[in-house]
Amino acid sequence: MILVTGHFRVSPDKVEALRPQMQAVIEANREEDGCYLFAYGEDVLDPGLIRVVERWRDWESLDAHARSAHVAAWRRAVEAAGIVEREVIAHAASEERRL
Repeated sequence: MILVTGHFRVSPDKVEALRPQMQAVIEANREEDGCYLFAYGEDVLDPGLIRVVERWRDWESLDAHARSAHVAAWRRAVEAAGIVEREVIAHAASEERRL
């Protein structure tokens, strides 16, 4: 299992304009082979800070995801919106425990 966590930041006044692109890329990503979870959420206390959470079956499915056309379109949309900050990290997870 591969876990991807992180965040990106856009100006709070750009979030609403970016929302349709976020919805489109989330829907497309959730249909990809190997995607178990893909979600964005705006931080309640920090407007414009978008949290990223993903779960992928393996590195191969994550790599295929990164090469997809909808991810390329998403990257263009985020650049156009003026991304201020980005940190997203993939982690290999060998163990899982429900809390």
